[in-house]
Amino acid sequence: MKNSFVGPVVLIGVGVLFLANNLRPDLSPWRLLADYWPYLLIIWGVIRLVEIAWLASRNQPLPKRGVSGGEWGLIIFVSLFASGMWLAYDAREKIRSGRVNLRGLQIFGESFEYPVSASVTAGKTPRIIVENRRGNVRLVGGDSDKVTVSGHNTVMGLDRTEADRINERMKLEVTVQGDQVVIRTNQERVNTDNRVDSDLEVQIPKGASVECRGTRGDFDVSHITGNYEVTSENAGVRGQDIGGNVRVDIRRSDIVRLLKVKGNVDVKASRGEDIELDEVTGQAIVAGQFTGSVDFRRVEKLLRFESEATNLSVEKLKGRARLSDGDLEVEDILGPMKLRSRSKDVRVSGFATPVEIDLNRGDIELSPGSSTLSTIIAKTSSGAVTMHLPENAKYDIEAKTRRGEVENLFGNALDRVEEDRGGVIRGKNGGPRIVLETERGTMTVTRGGTMSSRMDLKYPPAAPSAPVAPAAPKPPTVVER
Repeated sequence: MKNSFVGPVVLIGVGVLFLANNLRPDLSPWRLLADYWPYLLIIWGVIRLVEIAWLASRNQPLPKRGVSGGEWGLIIFVSLFASGMWLAYDAREKIRSGRVNLRGLQIFGESFEYPVSASVTAGKTPRIIVENRRGNVRLVGGDSDKVTVSGHNTVMGLDRTEADRINERMKLEVTVQGDQVVIRTNQERVNTDNRVDSDLEVQIPKGASVECRGTRGDFDVSHITGNYEVTSENAGVRGQDIGGNVRVDIRRSDIVRLLKVKGNVDVKASRGEDIELDEVTGQAIVAGQFTGSVDFRRVEKLLRFESEATNLSVEKLKGRARLSDGDLEVEDILGPMKLRSRSKDVRVSGFATPVEIDLNRGDIELSPGSSTLSTIIAKTSSGAVTMHLPENAKYDIEAKTRRGEVENLFGNALDRVEEDRGGVIRGKNGGPRIVLETERGTMTVTRGGTMSSRMDLKYPPAAPSAPVAPAAPKPPTVVER
């Protein structure tokens, strides 16, 4: 900073800060530096720019670099030091106020509960909108034309006074706008550093349609004849006895469970764990990444599941399709099925309609449910293929492995030929085309009768629990944390 005004200006600025602290002890120079240090860099840069412009206007030699190496080192030091001070002051303020959060968990303070309740008349077929950023909401349809809300707010605070003040700002609102009823918990009015939850039980007319919006918390809706929609960042979604369409759009979820839906189902999840669909009268479209159990039962129209690794479509599912731990089992299908997957062991049984399977890796086992077959094309790059061919079926079959053993357990009606490191099994008696291929693995064709579903015996569906009436509001309590 030789022959530069930056050094003197910086010294003057630092001197002014400490002089102000001597005259006003309550005015901390360190706090001012932590809050306003970026202005120091701005002033510094402006001074250097003015100096260079002044030299250029007087035709004097310009410095080789606008900012010297020493200045860059000092800039980095000031930036790191002042940023660290700002973080330290911010953490200290949060600790003093009890608003320290780690991934949504508030560390300091106590938990205080406040009962909430409201009731409005809504008509027979209202549209219910629930806006609750954090907390669980359960809605149950009934014969009344009223919307009745009960539950409680849970507020974290250092003491009762602070919790009372927070709760007062997030008053429950239930408003009627024509045929629309809006339920708001107003958590957005509270500082995000304070942990607040609103858990609600809502009785609604059974003719209602429901739309739920939130950030973190579960939504549970049952016994309505209208539509059901959920939009959330992180939510468990449950629905039962839904008369309309269901649409779910979430970023993260531990479970999506939808039972007895008379309309269409559309689920989008960036990242989820378990999903379960059962008794869907319309079509079901599911897109997302699910790391747990994926379980579909009794979908009367198109079922489509799409993820990064697996694409499955079934025109009509009478039985069950279940993905878990790298396995896919599909049983009792009444429409064409198509499957594309990177890595799955696949078993398909109880079918008489066209089936198309294409795997990068995994075993395939096929067990038709009828001696009347349709076109079957099943290929895997690495894995064993087993075909249970009904004894009285009509077929035109070619089952080939390029590297592996071929086993003809069906009988003399089929020809087995070894080729190089693999082999092929062929047979034809005027039936539909059956093509089975594996690049590396054993190819087996065995004699099998019609095979019924076994999955319901292995994985019986749990009986849905009956809805319970909302609990009466509880008086405020204090929970030590």
